[in-house]
Amino acid sequence: MKKRSFISVLSIMIIAALTMIACEQNKSVEDIDLMTAEDDAIADLAYDDVFTQVDMVMNIMDAFGYMMPATKSELDTCPVISIVSSTDAFWPRQIIVDYGDGCSHSLRTRKGKIIITVSGPMWEEGSSRTVELEDFYINDHKVEGTRVVTNEGRHMEGEYEGKRYFSVVLTGGKVYVPDSDIVISKEVNRTRTFVEGEDTRWDTRDDIWHINGTASGVNRKGIPFTREIISPLWKEIGCRFITKGTVLISAEGRPDVILDYGDGTCDPEVTITVGDEESRTINLRRW
Repeated sequence: MKKRSFISVLSIMIIAALTMIACEQNKSVEDIDLMTAEDDAIADLAYDDVFTQVDMVMNIMDAFGYMMPATKSELDTCPVISIVSSTDAFWPRQIIVDYGDGCSHSLRTRKGKIIITVSGPMWEEGSSRTVELEDFYINDHKVEGTRVVTNEGRHMEGEYEGKRYFSVVLTGGKVYVPDSDIVISKEVNRTRTFVEGEDTRWDTRDDIWHINGTASGVNRKGIPFTREIISPLWKEIGCRFITKGTVLISAEGRPDVILDYGDGTCDPEVTITVGDEESRTINLRRW
């Protein structure tokens, strides 16, 4: 009788232990894969913020012919914008966007410098723009990396035929999470196609870009991953979030992760599906 009791108790203990292990494994899958997806989305949003700022500044430069205007009141506010030319020739030109110890706007505080080197007018095919960051922060997240954007002309065929597009290559990308030792790494190879707003070049409020391409990175746990845009990401200048599109994230030994940015509504929510698991939602509002 005692022997049977002992076996029963042992069986219960084994079942309980197996249940705990299974729960931990499920938790591990959920935590690690959601973490990878969230890290990717955070890094993407950080770089999108940087380069939206660059586009705004460069539109001003286009308007003034890459010269400082006689009346600089529009440019004297934070950040301070200056132009440097290292040769007697007009091109290349370097634009320095200096946020100093902090400029706050639209729920974000930016610090440090964005340094932009332009080979020629960006609306001319073949012109390129190199963006470097110097002690640059967004809401206390330090952001590093070098991005080269090149005007590739217009698509010759396919759904974007006739639309202007740019190649985008990011190297050495890193986002440092404040008050922690967390670093998110990212490298990018993409195209950005100007699908709406080109006819009103001086008014960016109606601009819509479609983004395609691939990226690779390392999440906060040191797990490498790759990222492929499987339906174009929509970037509308009037919204600080990606409004539409889907992304496939793959990591060795992990289930595939799908990020779905929604139906075009400007909101901070991204739906994540891990393997065959049910979908979950993350909120990027803090950005």
